[in-house]
Amino acid sequence: MKVKPVFGYQICPFCGGNVEYAGISSGHIFPDINTGQMYVCRECGYQGSFIIEVDDLDDVRKFREELKINSEGIKTPAFKLPEKWMWLWKIMLVIIVIFFILGIIGYIEMIIAK
Repeated sequence: MKVKPVFGYQICPFCGGNVEYAGISSGHIFPDINTGQMYVCRECGYQGSFIIEVDDLDDVRKFREELKINSEGIKTPAFKLPEKWMWLWKIMLVIIVIFFILGIIGYIEMIIAK
């Protein structure tokens, strides 16, 4: 017999997989509507605040069966960096590392000069 979680079962609305709490995000346009709690699906990579919570393991199985029947052609909305912009992210990373190294060198020179 499997022990039921304290808060029920939290499942992904797109694939029915297990989700885990990922923290709180801020800066929403409508903060009273969105709690800012973010979840991540372990199976499909969904990231969002909307999840399905059920109390019974049989309900989880039924939900997953319905998803299999009704999910043809649905793509999971997951945030990914555009591939064509990858060069920009790499250049930004190099610039940040250079400034970090220069900052450390400047700090060491300041300590030595004292």
